[in-house]
Amino acid sequence: MKNKTRKFLFLAIAMLNFWNIGLQAQKKNEPFTKDNLIAMSQHLNDTEGESFKLFLNNQEKVNAVLGKDKAQYLLRDAISKAYFQGVNAVNKPNFDWTDLQKTMKSKFGEIGQETLYGKQMIYYMMTKDWRKFGKYYVLYFEKALKRPEYVVNDITWPLFENVNDPKVLKFACDVVMKHAMEEWYQNDPASWDTYANLLYKTGRKEQAIAWEERAVKQSNQDKVFLETLEKIKNDIPTWKVDSNNP
Repeated sequence: MKNKTRKFLFLAIAMLNFWNIGLQAQKKNEPFTKDNLIAMSQHLNDTEGESFKLFLNNQEKVNAVLGKDKAQYLLRDAISKAYFQGVNAVNKPNFDWTDLQKTMKSKFGEIGQETLYGKQMIYYMMTKDWRKFGKYYVLYFEKALKRPEYVVNDITWPLFENVNDPKVLKFACDVVMKHAMEEWYQNDPASWDTYANLLYKTGRKEQAIAWEERAVKQSNQDKVFLETLEKIKNDIPTWKVDSNNP
């Protein structure tokens, strides 16, 4: 009886091991399960690793499992950590972007360029190079409008104040802020104020007044918004008229 029991246990253990090996092999052949992708997402900092390459080359498949734009968020974060640590206006004044531009395009394609444009936008905002800030604001939001890593209203206000290029201002107003208000700022008077100021600066005074009045009402008569409303009504600029940027 003991021999039969031992044989039974041995057979059961052998079958269990066989089943586990088979399951592991199956999982390896099926990387796009939620558990596998979550596990791989912990190892994306190695941009030369297999996990990173799988996410990079199968972004839509990853998103289908983990959620909208999840692959892009994770890839962008990994690229930032690997290539942009310490690249800022304080540590790297007059930074030459040439090598990074080539690397981002050749190694990482669209998501690499999106990451690069975001870093350049912030860099030139910090250096107060408003022409280049406006340029990279447009390039960044053309790619990242629906998944920005920066607070849209916070990054758009300095653009309104300091950038005078009509095309850039119109893009900020009609594309970026319009989308942001529809998606995230339905009840945010500060964002409505930014939008109103952009409308005013791009020559749409009546629309600007309407949105600034909304901001005043929603904010319970905020003093700053009231002052802005009066300036708009009286054709007084609400932006920095001494900006040295074309």
